[in-house]
Amino acid sequence: MGEKIGFMTTLLIFGIGVIPLLISTFTDHTQSAKLLTISTEVQQMVTAEGGVTEKVEGVVSNLANQGVEVSFLDKEGNPVTGIVPVGEEIVIQYEWGDFNTTNQVLVTKRN
Repeated sequence: MGEKIGFMTTLLIFGIGVIPLLISTFTDHTQSAKLLTISTEVQQMVTAEGGVTEKVEGVVSNLANQGVEVSFLDKEGNPVTGIVPVGEEIVIQYEWGDFNTTNQVLVTKRN
């Protein structure tokens, strides 16, 4: 009888403590991986477009509907809109829940 109670207690502790921790860790990992993927895609798009074009703004508005906030700034911290001259650096900041990341893009495309 003692073995049954000990085994049931062990299962209860595992179910209450370890399983929620594993689920929380998996959820956090999935969200951070998704944010990093989004940041890479937006960075490549801004590089290809030569700045913050209508196409980039459309993607950013779709991301905003999903809860991801994206902002484009120059080196001084001023907002960037439109196509920028070659050689300008754009700092892209991403925020999604508790996760934040930043990318920098050097514009090399001539329009």
